[in-house]
Amino acid sequence: MDSDNFIKISIVQPDIVWENPESNFTHFTGLINGCDENPDLVILPETCSTGFTMKSKDFAEERNGKSENFFLGLANARKSYIGGGWIEKNPDGLPFNTFSIASPSGEIIARYRKIHPFSPGKEDQHFSAGKEIVRFKIKNFTITPFICYDLRFPEVFRKASGETDIFIVVGNWPAERIQTWVTLLKARSIENVAYAIGVNRVGLAGRKNPIDHNGYSGFFYPDGKSQILDSGKEETLSSEISKIWLDKFRETHPYLKDRKF
Repeated sequence: MDSDNFIKISIVQPDIVWENPESNFTHFTGLINGCDENPDLVILPETCSTGFTMKSKDFAEERNGKSENFFLGLANARKSYIGGGWIEKNPDGLPFNTFSIASPSGEIIARYRKIHPFSPGKEDQHFSAGKEIVRFKIKNFTITPFICYDLRFPEVFRKASGETDIFIVVGNWPAERIQTWVTLLKARSIENVAYAIGVNRVGLAGRKNPIDHNGYSGFFYPDGKSQILDSGKEETLSSEISKIWLDKFRETHPYLKDRKF
């Protein structure tokens, strides 16, 4: 068995303490260390340091600040790649909603800035939009991350398809629209013939009119199957994904070669 063609991924579906990075870092460490799994990659949700706050300037950090240092420290301790969301300072304007991947060797190997700020929630008034699709490699897998509202825009996924084995979508997606989250993750996986992994939070977010989140994080496969955390509680879920299976599925289901645009 070629180990580089198999990747074990653990997704963490936590509650997030509102605007309290230190409490969240301690909590996430406990959740991850409580797992018996030995994953290659661990994924935490969007803005996991603070929750989906619009106080972007108050909680914005430099690169290699406390959030990325937390990811790096955990990656080193677990000997796993660690991905999570945080708020990044932008010298040219409003901060970015950023997702970073830390390696066990002590590097941030990718930073993705959310391309589509969520205008119905006024995110576009507090965050700058990213401009680039980002890819990174772990073993023989090419992985493309997106963030929450990006999921509603299939064109960015299609632009990355064919070169992507795994799409990661981290979110703070509310309970009232959770079936949309699940449906779109399934669609992005099926239509792009790639794995899709959705990582969402649970619990209440915000102080005024708090918004409920019920998770439904999961693994989605291009044959339409899925594994979903639907309890509404804090949980972790691990799965080993095969590049060999994906390559064979693409050979027998060569849909992407027939696209015209």
